[in-house]
Amino acid sequence: MDATEICPLTREAVGKLLKLREEQAPERNGKERRRAPRWPFPGTTELWVPDADGVENYVLATCLDLGERGIGIRCDEMLPVGLELALAIHQPEVSFHGRAVVRHSTATTVGDHIVGLEFLF
Repeated sequence: MDATEICPLTREAVGKLLKLREEQAPERNGKERRRAPRWPFPGTTELWVPDADGVENYVLATCLDLGERGIGIRCDEMLPVGLELALAIHQPEVSFHGRAVVRHSTATTVGDHIVGLEFLF
């Protein structure tokens, strides 16, 4: 994978990264509720969050986990469920850019939010 450029976010590209990480990771234990497992992928995620006027506001977040269909992030902003936004995901092997929709957003006890984004391919 080419880490020097930002690649389009596609199911195939994410799958390739997941396969690479899976080959390098130990066996996973425990039950997984998702259709496809997510793996820990700490790293920076950039979000462009549209406001009511359609102006995109830049927000930095931290990637918690990544799967074929979505990403879990931690961010300071509350993102409403159903919001569609642009994002860039930065990992050591590759960076992706694309679009996603907020599927859940939960405030934590320390004031930030855990957000689940589903990719829009």
